[in-house]
Amino acid sequence: MPQDEKLTPTPSDDFTIPSRKRRLDDVTHFGSDEPSAAPESLPKVAPWVLQHYFDGEIDLIKELVGRFPQLPVMSLITLREVGVKNKRGVASMSTQDGAAGLIAEVDGRSRAVQFTFVLSSMLALRFCPGKLTDMDRNQWLDPIRRETGDPAFLWEQTRWENDYLIGAAQKNFTNLFAFSPNHIEAAARLTPEVTRKLLDWLQFFW
Repeated sequence: MPQDEKLTPTPSDDFTIPSRKRRLDDVTHFGSDEPSAAPESLPKVAPWVLQHYFDGEIDLIKELVGRFPQLPVMSLITLREVGVKNKRGVASMSTQDGAAGLIAEVDGRSRAVQFTFVLSSMLALRFCPGKLTDMDRNQWLDPIRRETGDPAFLWEQTRWENDYLIGAAQKNFTNLFAFSPNHIEAAARLTPEVTRKLLDWLQFFW
């Protein structure tokens, strides 16, 4: 084949692995308040479990807990700040034995947030809900503080087309579930004390 000839792959031939979803750095400098357009590859139809919930056919939290029957309990939490010029808050939570952890990070300038679920200090899954509005934040914080057990959604205008979290708080614990349109899920359970400290910390940055 002549050197000046190049093969141009057709859409059916393109097996390029898609790049990872946005990092925290990617959502700290938006030029506009308008939400970014969702890539065409993202799902436009709600995930099956959400479809059943919206149709009033299932108890969403009961269904999710059934899928994660042995949630690791985050009973320890440490709070710290990183950086001076570009300050970020870091909340590190873990089980008593350190086998599993949850790290929440908030950018002090943009208020962007990300949650990283860690297993055995080896594997980590990171979820970045994207550009949240004040209404998005409050609609997640308020139901969890009320401890009614009702689902609270932390997502932006595109909802399930980006990373999102579902939380549900009762008197004795809080269940936290994270989802990505890339077919990745994670979950953890927080004690009441850890929940309270996490929410107060988030509200301080938000």
